[in-house]
Amino acid sequence: MMQSGPYEPGMRIIYDVLTKSVLVSFRQEIKLLGPFPDRNTGIKAAEDFCRDKGWKG
Repeated sequence: MMQSGPYEPGMRIIYDVLTKSVLVSFRQEIKLLGPFPDRNTGIKAAEDFCRDKGWKG
């Protein structure tokens, strides 16, 4: 599991290299996003998802 940025406690972003998808856990919501062309794009999409939900990071 690789993460970037100062995340909230309990916030998780996990990129799956096999499916090229991202699993996001944020404020008791779990979402599967993707597929994405690469890890960086997936992580950015997951962080954007969290920002839309109120994350200030």
